[in-house]
Amino acid sequence: MFLFDTGIRAPTELMNVQVSDLYNNCKEVQIREETSKTFGRRIKLMFCSGLLKEYIKNKKLGETDFLFDINPSSANKYLKRLALSLFGDRESEAGAKYSEMSLYDFRHISCCYWLPRYKSESALKYRFGWKESDKIHYYSELLGMTDTIQEEDMLIDITRTEIERRLEKSEKDKELIKEEISSLKEQMSKILEITNQLHGQMRNNVQKREIREIEISCPK
Repeated sequence: MFLFDTGIRAPTELMNVQVSDLYNNCKEVQIREETSKTFGRRIKLMFCSGLLKEYIKNKKLGETDFLFDINPSSANKYLKRLALSLFGDRESEAGAKYSEMSLYDFRHISCCYWLPRYKSESALKYRFGWKESDKIHYYSELLGMTDTIQEEDMLIDITRTEIERRLEKSEKDKELIKEEISSLKEQMSKILEITNQLHGQMRNNVQKREIREIEISCPK
């Protein structure tokens, strides 16, 4: 999940991440200049911060400990076995066999995920540590840049469309409820008016009956 979230180079950058490189309650990671192939960068973790905190606690890792003290060769062998058991020895849509999966493939997978979610190409380049061949572009565009991804950027167009559809339905339902309440108020008002009329008629009838009784009991 860390590889997918960050798009970090594996094993080079991955193996050099220390617990002290995590910031903001494990919601950001600093890829140090000296451990990067291109340039250092600080990026936001949008998926794995909760898992990281639990992982660090369970492993009892200190500030100076490496986050993933693993053997890359063994990890790749494990991934190959796992992919083979899950997908069989067939080719993916990209043309490579699932059984050939490695740590570095998660960088490609991560790129495919983040590409439609980032608003600018330069911001995507920053997250993945990419730059053009000349250093001018690197120093003028990428140096000092901050990660710009936000929570709302996690919603791609399909998700937004679904949310908008639900909001539209909610608004329509709200309008219907308002109309029903208005109709009920109107009906209650009419019922109250009729009730008052009936009450007035009954009172008049009672008064007439009392007057008639008085007239009968007291003849001229």
